[in-house]
Order: sequence, then C-alpha cells, then structure tokens
Amino acid sequence: MVGIKHFPLVTFILIFLYVCLFILDLTIFKGEILEWGSGKSFDNMQINEWYRLLTGSFFHQNVLHLLGNSFAIYFVGIILENKIGRWHFLFIYLTANIGTSIVYSKIFSYTQGTGASPGIYALIACIIIFYFHNPRFINLDFGNWAVNYTLIYFILGNFIGLSGLIVHLLGLSLGSVLTILIINFIKKKDVKALSFINNVDDY
Repeated sequence: MVGIKHFPLVTFILIFLYVCLFILDLTIFKGEILEWGSGKSFDNMQINEWYRLLTGSFFHQNVLHLLGNSFAIYFVGIILENKIGRWHFLFIYLTANIGTSIVYSKIFSYTQGTGASPGIYALIACIIIFYFHNPRFINLDFGNWAVNYTLIYFILGNFIGLSGLIVHLLGLSLGSVLTILIINFIKKKDVKALSFINNVDDY
C-alpha cells in the first residue's frame, strides 16, 4: 500500500480533472466546455483566449484518448512524482504542455487541440534523464506494469499521425531541457538534495 508520504497527489488530481471534465462535457454541457477550453492556434484564437494554451491539455476527444492518457500519467506518476517532488513534477508537466501549445500554434492552424501527451512525454524525458544520471535513483524494472505501459505508450503514441509525433517530440525536448535545468538548480541551491539524487538506494 502506498503511504500518505509517497502518495502521488498531483498525478491523481490530474486524472480526476481529466475524467471530470470529460464526463461533465459529455453528459451535461454537451460539448460546451470543450468548445470553451480546447486548444486553438493563434490565428484562430479570439482576443483574451490565451488560456487555451493551457486548458486544451486537460480535454480529450474520446474515451480511448482519455484512457490512454490517464493510464500514462498514472504510471509515469507512480515512477516519478515522489522521486522529484510534486512541484517539480507539476512544473515540468504544465510548462511542457504550454510550451508545446505555443510552438505548435505558431506553426500550424487548428481549432480543437486536446490531450495531455506533450506534458506526459516531457515527464518521460525526465525519467530517462534521471535514470541515466543515476539508475539507482529511478529503478526501471521492466517486469512491472508502470514501466511496461510507459514504454508502450512512449513508442505507440508516435504512430497516431504526424501532428501527434510533432507535439510528442516537442514535449520530449522541453522535458529534457527542464529536467537539466532542475538538476543544475539543485546543484547550486541544495547540495544535500543533489547528494541524495546521486547516491540514493532504491526504496
């Protein structure tokens, strides 16, 4: 059983938001919430619709899309959230989603962008970088569901189309940069935390 100290709170809050928005929009609001909050490119946004750069990542097109991303953020959260801390986890997730939306909106034209995958791919990049930094800090045991699902999601998610591949690569790139910045920040600000990352035994 996961103790309160190690409960991946941010992960479960994100899943709760995904599911609630999807159900409310489908059953009560009949697409009105999706229309209000889905992502749009800059050429299709109205004045003061900048919020769409963030809110679009909390919506999903259908049940399969919702389940795929919900399981992905769950397993990624199980692996990562308690290792790097809730705020770092949330920072990478939100920044990558917003950053990907900004870049993609500048290049392509679209009217209903949805999905959390750029932020999830950014967190996967964080897992990879920390693993190569110190395999003892994040133990990737391919015999468990969390690692297996994350790997399958990481690979198969890039076969859903060119737009999906592009946003996933953007998320992966931003996640890599943010993770390196976090490691360097820890080096400068918290020697004890850096020592923990470098020398920790799995628990």
